Amino acid sequence: MYVDIFGHDAAEESQARWKWQYDENPNCPEQGPEIWVAREGDRVLGQYATMPVRLKVLDRTLAGSWGMDVMVSPELQRKGIGSRLFLYWDKQVEASLGLGLSVSSYTLFKKLNWEDVGPVPCYSAVVDPGALLEKRLGRVASTFGAPLALVAQWLLLPRRRTRGGRSIEVRLKDPGSPLDESYDRLWERVAPRFDFITERNHTYLNWKFRRVPYVQYDIFEAVRAGELAGYVVLRHTERNGVRLGLIVDILADPDDKATFGKLLDRCFSWAKEHRVARLQTFTLDRRIGARLASKGFLRMRSPMQFCVRIHSDHVDEEFFRDTSRWHVSFGDSDQDRDV
Repeated sequence: MYVDIFGHDAAEESQARWKWQYDENPNCPEQGPEIWVAREGDRVLGQYATMPVRLKVLDRTLAGSWGMDVMVSPELQRKGIGSRLFLYWDKQVEASLGLGLSVSSYTLFKKLNWEDVGPVPCYSAVVDPGALLEKRLGRVASTFGAPLALVAQWLLLPRRRTRGGRSIEVRLKDPGSPLDESYDRLWERVAPRFDFITERNHTYLNWKFRRVPYVQYDIFEAVRAGELAGYVVLRHTERNGVRLGLIVDILADPDDKATFGKLLDRCFSWAKEHRVARLQTFTLDRRIGARLASKGFLRMRSPMQFCVRIHSDHVDEEFFRDTSRWHVSFGDSDQDRDV
């Protein structure tokens, strides 16, 4: 079915990540991956593959899952099978989540009355104006325009100096070294500061960013007085001929301006080391958005639509109207994947 819908190459690439994405997920239940399948006798009609997570919502932790890979046999599409898969999945979890939705999936989520709380704000900062000008205007024009662009950037988007950061050391985590229990202690400290966030303990983070088979991440740790105060996960890629730096995940106490400042300063130096033209990240949390703005990030049009349904009596409609303490990042769900 996957070959029929997406082609042989896509099917082979999907198999390369399938075991990691579904079998090895630390939140995978004992009975196996949470993949909902529609059948008629022995015939498979469609599937909806999801990624289970532990979701911190206000003062409770819920069993949630991100909806990801949906497909229905081509000759059976638009016959309601996708809707039935969505509804059956939704009945089995405490929180069903959809991120970075296609037009068809977004339409279906809305039709089935999921809460539309997106798009997740996108923040972008220019690192190398010359590279962006060269892409738009050509090499000759960019040679003359780049110095002017740098001056304009310095005047219009000044990056505030990080205050109180002398006691904080930011260092690259050895790629061969797994993340340890210090990440659990960080999570326990910062989790109460958010109303909505996926649980980020060391087991989950090792699976998500260390054991992923097809993407290489750089993880920087901010350490204060020997204790982990925050971290940032980075990688670079190329989009439309421009080298892009992705802040895939970042976490610290959202009111700890010094830690966020030092981590973001390191993002800029990392970007220059890797000749990145632009940094990009996503978050709903307004406090983190303010930390980004103080470093020259601008809010851009976001493609990352987000819908959610929560089955719990401790949230009401107002909970979905105020997402200022929700942290949803590019590293959530399966947004950051090249295959």
